[in-house]
Amino acid sequence: MIHATCLALVVLNLIVRTWRTQVIFAGLGQRVAFVDIATANLAGDTAAALTPMRVGGIPAQVAYFQRIGTAPQLSVPALLVESVLLYPVYAVLGGALALSAGLEWFELLKTASTTAGRMAQTIGGLFVVGWLLMLIARRAAPGKSRMVGRSMKEGLQLARGMGWAAASLTVPLTVIDVATRIALLPMLAINIPGAPPSDVLAIASFAMLYGQIAMPTPGGAGIVDYGLIGGAAGNLGLGAASIVMWWRVYTAGVHIALCLPMLWWRLSQRVRDKRTLLAHPVHTVRADDLLSDSPRDLALRERIGSRNK
Repeated sequence: MIHATCLALVVLNLIVRTWRTQVIFAGLGQRVAFVDIATANLAGDTAAALTPMRVGGIPAQVAYFQRIGTAPQLSVPALLVESVLLYPVYAVLGGALALSAGLEWFELLKTASTTAGRMAQTIGGLFVVGWLLMLIARRAAPGKSRMVGRSMKEGLQLARGMGWAAASLTVPLTVIDVATRIALLPMLAINIPGAPPSDVLAIASFAMLYGQIAMPTPGGAGIVDYGLIGGAAGNLGLGAASIVMWWRVYTAGVHIALCLPMLWWRLSQRVRDKRTLLAHPVHTVRADDLLSDSPRDLALRERIGSRNK
């Protein structure tokens, strides 16, 4: 039952995120198929999970959209708008979690074992290393840094122009997105005797998920796992390693497993469509081809011909 619920949460999360991206594309005047946006999101999830600081996510999405014929001039603005609309909601939700369970989680970390304390220090040090690497990259390529700043400003302008209805619809979708992701850890620990309360597990899950953007290892590999086993989410008992393994499966493994067959299906379908189009060119039907030989249609055909001269 626990794993069925976790799978349902993963599927719901993918549906909600796909719908949100489709709403943004539509708000910018672009129509993209639901299944193609879902495939692009899976490609982005896979690339983000396999790259430090999750930097590969958006480039992978843009590459897929370009592969199916959506130019970067159309996909990049939509993904920029999505980032502009997402992060304020993430900040508000993180603040709400901090207010509801932040002190309890902090006390839990303070009273954790010496081993867990050393793990927390290691995680903190790696966070610092991640931010230092980001600062070094900005200093080494100031032009790229200014380009990102300009892009975010353009994304904000596009978000303002997409309409209140479309922009406001992304807020509840983002709330559901975050809720379905952070609910995985409390669900996996639901049968653990003496496990921390669900709100404490939720804030720990939030920190481990969205903190990966500052972690120098792909998807926070090693850092997140080390922290969870060491007590960053409280005492998970002897099943801590199993919980972490399944948490990884549901937060990354399922997306990677779905990504490959979805990419093969959609890209091979596009190749087949191109071959069909080349083998059977579309015949353009002219208006006068639809007319009969009746006197009335003959007169109409003459008028059409005179207009085309």
